[in-house]
Amino acid sequence: MEHRIEKNDEGVSPVIAVILMVAITVVLAAVLYVWAASFLEQGESAPIATFFVSEDSAGVYHVEVIKVSKQEDLLGFSFFLKDGSGSTYVGGNGFGEVAMQFQGGEEMGIDMTYNGDDSALTSRAGNVSDDDGSQFPVHFSDNDRDSKLSSGDQFLVYGPEGGPAADGWKLDIQFDATGDIIGSAKLL
Repeated sequence: MEHRIEKNDEGVSPVIAVILMVAITVVLAAVLYVWAASFLEQGESAPIATFFVSEDSAGVYHVEVIKVSKQEDLLGFSFFLKDGSGSTYVGGNGFGEVAMQFQGGEEMGIDMTYNGDDSALTSRAGNVSDDDGSQFPVHFSDNDRDSKLSSGDQFLVYGPEGGPAADGWKLDIQFDATGDIIGSAKLL
């Protein structure tokens, strides 16, 4: 009895080729879906800020913005003055909005350099600028007048001479869109 093995010279059968093409297409589609979904999940990312802190002879802490990883409007930032235990100072403007603005019909903000056309906000900017730290313990100066938090801008935090701050306190800056603290300046 003789057994013959015949060689198939036709190559891969068309059915197997179709199955392989469908499998490769499904895997490729899954990879592209995961890749695209990762971009959608990222949402808005918060900038990161770096500060330099110094104290003058009057007990005012100068918190200079050294670097911000991406530029965002001042309207998107809040500040929190925190004592040595990490609790937010609530005794008079120890937290709030950085930019001059209205929220719920109320004036907000600590930007001494506001140069908009609203007389109430201009008046508030003057009040912040003229304050010795007793009513507004934190002041802000948009030194390049670009209405963004950027390098060269400065916060003033009033210490024992006029305001509540002391060594060991810190100033946190929050990016409101994400709720992230983008930088902390420890008062030395």
